[in-house]
Amino acid sequence: MTAPLLDVRGIGVRFGGLKALDDVSFQVAPAQVMGLVGPNGSGKSTMLNVLSGVYVPDDGEVAFNGERIDGRKPNRIAQAGLGRTFQNLQIFQGLSILENVLTGAHHRQRGGVLPTVFGLPGARAAERAARDEAAALLVRVGLGGREDDPPSTLSYGQRRLLEVARALATRPRILMLDEPCAGLSHGEADQLAALVREMATGGMSVIVIEHNMRFVMGLVDRMVVLNFGRKIAEGTPREIRDNADVVAAYLGKQRHAHG
Repeated sequence: MTAPLLDVRGIGVRFGGLKALDDVSFQVAPAQVMGLVGPNGSGKSTMLNVLSGVYVPDDGEVAFNGERIDGRKPNRIAQAGLGRTFQNLQIFQGLSILENVLTGAHHRQRGGVLPTVFGLPGARAAERAARDEAAALLVRVGLGGREDDPPSTLSYGQRRLLEVARALATRPRILMLDEPCAGLSHGEADQLAALVREMATGGMSVIVIEHNMRFVMGLVDRMVVLNFGRKIAEGTPREIRDNADVVAAYLGKQRHAHG
């Protein structure tokens, strides 16, 4: 059996007296698309923040490519190969659309800024290559030809796609998408799903946190379902759809919301 690329073991996170995550474990294989789902407040975003280094877990550990990464700074985790988007858009309004993508490319460069500042030939060539790669990523997410436009000219859904392009510019081995469908039209969501499948075919693993169950069910290989900070189910989309605990978690949440 292939070793997991990501191994999440017994993760616990507490905020005061609240257990946001309680003994959550799962694995992600190379080139696998994993869905992380659950009702509002189930712990999905907290888990993503643990994986990306925003939170340090109180219990458990996270191993990526055989090395522990829990407790590392977010930029070191990104450099190691875990890229992410954010539920709340993190777009740089003062930069062009292309420059926003380039911030992702610069994230992975470790040589410092001096070669670029002094205009050394190697740095100039690297900058040109980074710009070409960023432009190609914009084409992949459907924003080709908009390189010089300000982000303010994009719709909310297009800004989500811009954030995906920027995350891809870090060349992640695992891409974590936090509510990527928010604000997307049906067509844009289908385009994003096709892009995720293409990335997985190319060997990248993807973790998707998403409320749009039509999108998730048609896209992922496996799903992990959280409720009140605990993992209540894991399996294929078909297994999850027929799982009584999952149905109860969602229906119970809806009844509570309407009652």
